[in-house]
Formats: sequence, structure tokens, C-alpha cells
Amino acid sequence: MNIWIIDHYSSEPKHGGISRQYDFANGLSSRGHKVLVVSSAFSHFSHKYITTEECMTSEVNPNAYYAYVRTPEYSENKSAKRFLNTLAFVKSVLKNEKKLVKKFGKPDVVVGCSIHPFTWIAAYKISQKYGARFIAEVRDLWPASWIYNKGLNPKHPKALLFSTLEKWAYDRAETIIYSMSKGHEYISDILGYPREKMIWIDQPMDCERFDKNAERYNELPAEIREFIGDDFLCVFGGYYMIYEGVYEMLEAAKILSDKGLPVKFVFVGSGKEAEGMQKYVDDNNLDNVLVYGRISKELIPALLRRAQVTLAHLAVKNNPNSYRFDASKNKINEYMYSGSCIVYGTCLKDHFVKTSGAGYTITPYSSEEFADRIETVYMMPEEERAVFGRKACEYIKSNNTLEVLTDKYESILNK
Repeated sequence: MNIWIIDHYSSEPKHGGISRQYDFANGLSSRGHKVLVVSSAFSHFSHKYITTEECMTSEVNPNAYYAYVRTPEYSENKSAKRFLNTLAFVKSVLKNEKKLVKKFGKPDVVVGCSIHPFTWIAAYKISQKYGARFIAEVRDLWPASWIYNKGLNPKHPKALLFSTLEKWAYDRAETIIYSMSKGHEYISDILGYPREKMIWIDQPMDCERFDKNAERYNELPAEIREFIGDDFLCVFGGYYMIYEGVYEMLEAAKILSDKGLPVKFVFVGSGKEAEGMQKYVDDNNLDNVLVYGRISKELIPALLRRAQVTLAHLAVKNNPNSYRFDASKNKINEYMYSGSCIVYGTCLKDHFVKTSGAGYTITPYSSEEFADRIETVYMMPEEERAVFGRKACEYIKSNNTLEVLTDKYESILNK
């Protein structure tokens, strides 16, 4: 079967983008399918070009390829230029589609992957042209994310536009793949689409690749390794944003420092709060905190495997309904497989981080709870602490390995 996956923000791990489709390209191609992932040549994460060519192809393996199509650059994610970039991606995919068919053959299935829903338009048009099946994948619920998380009026023109677009795609899709754990509560329970049309396929974990990269600790920047030393370590990786709870984590670091506990915090990532975070560290003389920039995605496992605690947070302040359908956070699965204990600030009290035994869920925006849970883990005997990691690994191996999720993916391809 010839499968095309259209995903604006995907890329091979060496380029630092979202590796979901890379993993599925490997998983599906290992089962005898041909897979082409079509993505943007401009990285949403590094704000740099992967290539300046109009359309460049890259081989993942003899049956799986990437095609990077050119889109205009932008420097800020919340900008008019980024919006124009999303529209340009659709145009560029359709512009290069004949060239890709000539090289890789006509698709039997076209999967349109939405972080932004315009991708569905390109995928559907290609599916119709070649008589292929159309599958809609959704990894961010537009406009629901804005309505529930940011208070956007459902009758706002932006909400109406994307509400119309999502229904247009869901009506035409043979199957709807969703990656957030409670996506069915929105797509089925609120929008009314039948459950049998939907399938939850979470973020895949390539455990073999993670284990291999986890051995590369000595390749981490020297500044990070020297800062960590042999101390008890908490790690945050990702965006430096308010909703990620970074200031509450810093406040927790101060609480523990004031108590004299030898606990260190390493932050790796980027975002608009980077300067504010460093200022907090400097103003409070926190010698137990290192705020660092982005590091290679391939080196993240080595840092996570070294941590005793990994930190996460996803909530809008003073909004108990925020992220009520969960979100697709690949790092949560990486945290779980790392063997650390997770401390997660979320409004979802039944999140699988808690129910699996992988760690603690806490009240969002509570630095005291962050500090309390970290101290609890610090005080535990090592064998008791290891239980978190063992249960988390068991959950990942049962639910999120590439093999398990490729089975799920094939179940819809073989319908």
C-alpha cells in the first residue's frame, strides 16, 4: 500500500521537528508499505530552512521518504507571517504533487495531519485526484483549543472558520485519528461523530532509538554535564511559556534551595519566557538552576535518563477547563520511558501519568506542590523511587511502542 502522510511540521529527528510521522514511516514501511511524508522545508521549531530547494526528498529507508516543500519563513509563531506560511504549505504541496507522484507513485491512502487544519485541504484534494482514501489526523483541536483554553467566543469569525473546516474534513474522512487521550469527548460527544469512525493513536515511542540515544550522555554540552555533577536532578524540556508552568518550577527550586536540599534543576528548550526565567534565577541567586537553550532532540534521552524527576505542566491560569481533552505531548511519553518520576501540573486528575503509577499530577500553578512532590521523591529510598519508572515503562511498552501503535494504524488501513 502506498501511503502519503501530509504533515506541515514533521521532519526527520536530525532536523529537530516532530518525529511522530518519521516513526510511523519506519513502522509502516517495515510491514511492507511504501510511505511518503510531505512536510515544510522551513522548520517551525528552529525557524531555519532544512533546505532552500523547492522540493527536496530524503530517504528514511528504501520504502520510506520525506519530501520537504518550500514555504516562506517567519520569526514568530504568533504572527501573520506564520499564518501565511500555513496557507503557502497547502499551495506548495499541491504544486509539487505531480512531481512526487512521478517519483513515488500514486497514493492509495492520504493522511492529512492537523496541527493546522489547512493541511486537510491539500490531503483531501490529492486523495480525490487519485481515487485514494482520505484519513484526517488531528493533533490540536482548532477551534476548541482557543474556545476552552483561551475563552474565544464560539461565534468569533476565527472560531466559525475553523469549526466549518473541521466539520468539512471530518465529514469527508474515512477515519479520524486523534492523538490526545480525551479527543473522543470532543469529536464524538460534542460534535456528534460516531465512535467507530475514530481511533486514538497516541505519540509513538521508538524505545530502541531512545535507548541508543540515552547512551550519549557524554555528548551533552559540557556546561550541562558539569552543572549536574552527581546531584539529584529534575529536568524540564520544551517551551519556555507561562502555560508550561516554568515559573512555578523555578519557585519550587527556590523553596527547595531555601530548605538546603541538594536538588538541581536543568531546563532545556526555548520560548519567550527564557529571559524572564534567567532573570528570576539571577535575582534569587539560584545556584541550583541551569536555564539552557535548545539541545539536539537526539540527545534529550540521555538527559532524561539521568534525571530522577521530570517536570511537566499544561494549563491556563484560572481556567479549570483548560486542556480538558488533553494534548499531544510527545515529551510525556519520553519522560515516562526515561525511568524518572513525573510531576505534572494538569487539570486532568485521571491522566495516565497518575493512573499508570508513573508519577504525580498536581494542581496547576502550584509551586508548593511541585516542591512538595519533588521533596517526597528525593526522600524516598532508591528502590521505592524506581517503582515509578518501572510502572511508567510498563505502560509505554503496553500502549505506546511503535510496534503497538503501528498495529493500530494498520487496523484502519486494512479496513
